[in-house]
Amino acid sequence: MFIALDDTDSTEGMCTTYLTALILRKFRDMNLKVDRSGMPNLVRLNPNIPYKTRGNGACWFYIETEKSSGSEKEKIKRTVLNFLKKYSRFDDENTNPACLFLDDEIWTRNFEILNKFYKKAVSELCTIEEADRIADTIKVEIHKFKNGRGLIGCLACLGCDFSDLTYELLVYRTEKNFGTERRIDEESVFEMHKLFYPGTFDNVNTEEYKPVFMPHGKDPILCGIRGNGIEIVNKAFSVIKFKEEISFTQIFRTNQHTDAHLMSKKISRLKQHDAAIIEGTVTENPKRIAKGHTFFKISDDTAGITCAAYGVTKLKDIAINLINGDILRLYGGIETYKNTFNIEKIEILNLAKIYKKENPVCPKCNIRMKSEGKEKGFQCRKCKLRFKSDAAKFIETARNLKPGIYEVEPGHRRHLSKPLCRYKI
Repeated sequence: MFIALDDTDSTEGMCTTYLTALILRKFRDMNLKVDRSGMPNLVRLNPNIPYKTRGNGACWFYIETEKSSGSEKEKIKRTVLNFLKKYSRFDDENTNPACLFLDDEIWTRNFEILNKFYKKAVSELCTIEEADRIADTIKVEIHKFKNGRGLIGCLACLGCDFSDLTYELLVYRTEKNFGTERRIDEESVFEMHKLFYPGTFDNVNTEEYKPVFMPHGKDPILCGIRGNGIEIVNKAFSVIKFKEEISFTQIFRTNQHTDAHLMSKKISRLKQHDAAIIEGTVTENPKRIAKGHTFFKISDDTAGITCAAYGVTKLKDIAINLINGDILRLYGGIETYKNTFNIEKIEILNLAKIYKKENPVCPKCNIRMKSEGKEKGFQCRKCKLRFKSDAAKFIETARNLKPGIYEVEPGHRRHLSKPLCRYKI
């Protein structure tokens, strides 16, 4: 039986992964076989959605119930619902929990429907009504609370095909430490990075020399070690020195750091809240405003759009050096402002050439001639030799950019954004 959960947390605390891990610990105590792979799944969805509480992630896991009686299955469901009701942050107006239970046969028969819904939910805006229709179509058992928006994530996460995947080892705090400063030996974190990067990644920002794998809120997570495999995140965990008591750990299989949210689109096809890849030519030189935020415009053969590289990231320094005629591929999406494309990565496909105009050199005196005015040609100051205007030379000047992909640094990167260190995977 597949079990999915979503939208149980809030900006003030809790975490759907924590709820999932608590339920799994309970099921292990009940001697239930957990998941074919032995671990739960964390599926991130569209990061541009305005209704998200934090990371817009839903969780699912699998319980072996083939030999279970009807009453045992009902006990499993009651256990999940009791945990959900106990731990979900119902007091937050933006928290709208849901969970679902889905038999193997129904999941297999309807995976194509679920996968199609996942691909939309990871890159576009989905409605509760759409989720309700799908749930009704495939005859899934659902439990919704408040407006039930969590059903979107529950259905979508079960459609993730994990064509690319990573793992995250989550370390959970003891309840007495919730809301207090997180205490980890930072040098051990950098030692971990030194030993295992790029097998582990997005755990430290080497330029700012700080760990970036710890959340800042009141949620139960102490840190999350991101990596490409189960063995390597376990090894990385063994290196870190913790300065506070740990409650437990749980590894999640996840679609994080895969660019699963980015779908190639023409600019005219972009809608608010879309995550996308667009290509175009710079048509308006960059402008920088307060806090370093940098804006420029690109166009393709269908439309144009303003693009933003924000001041907290180093992409602003790439963006400010673009010029009209540069050809780009941009990775990102539209969030609050429907006419602005927020950049996650800049790929420079072709740089426009810049030429510097130089006056000709007098062949007799070997000195630079002076301009006589627009379209009036040139004259040597010494011997008075004259040349026409077309004698000017145009010399190509070097750009301080090179073709290639430029990314946001760790700590400012979205959960789904694929770091360049994973591009060969």
